[in-house]
Amino acid sequence: MGICLRGKSFIFTIMILFLFAGSTAAFGAAGKNVVVIDPAHGGTERGVQLSRSTYEKDLTLTIGKRIAERLGKITNIEIRLTRSKDINLTIEKRKEMARKAKADLFISLHVNAGFGNKSIGYEIYFTGFDAPSSKKVNSSEIVKDMVRNQYLNDTVRFAQIFQRNFSKVLPREDRGLREAPFLVYEGLAIPSVAIELGFATNVKNKKKLTDKKTQQAIADAIVKSIREYFVTSGI
Repeated sequence: MGICLRGKSFIFTIMILFLFAGSTAAFGAAGKNVVVIDPAHGGTERGVQLSRSTYEKDLTLTIGKRIAERLGKITNIEIRLTRSKDINLTIEKRKEMARKAKADLFISLHVNAGFGNKSIGYEIYFTGFDAPSSKKVNSSEIVKDMVRNQYLNDTVRFAQIFQRNFSKVLPREDRGLREAPFLVYEGLAIPSVAIELGFATNVKNKKKLTDKKTQQAIADAIVKSIREYFVTSGI
């Protein structure tokens, strides 16, 4: 009888957690959805060079500010930037800001380079799913995996929405969704992506990324994706 009750109690706990995990949102002030935008690099960390006077740190900050400006006009979204100036900021500090903000979504902006000058297009990175382990018999470990997988499911859902919207900005340049460790989001219990917006080492990509109209189009695609993400979340 005792074993049966414990089994029922565990199943009930799992059901409750599934219901809770259905929405991973941690609302900010006045019930708003909190989005943290992370413009990569800054200060002495310039990142890759796009032109004689423009570096990755400049482009990510410009686009980050444009996103913040647009999202700031939407009543149900609270927007935070990890940096709004050209300053040095450690990866740990960026993650700490996302945690303190109780973010519902974390987006880190980057520019790619290398692999020769023929490499072109954008990539969306997210942390990988852990394969289930037969050693995890402890209920708390199983629950942790469930909650983590819910964040990952939400991450992939946002990435797919963005992928669809961004394909209109850079047609036929989608390099796909990629599971990979990325220091800026590792350890965050938040739906998180790192977006490589294009290749600074590709002439075509570089021309587009340094164009102001394209920069606005990138920001608009991200804003649209964020709005769609929260609508489909039902929150």
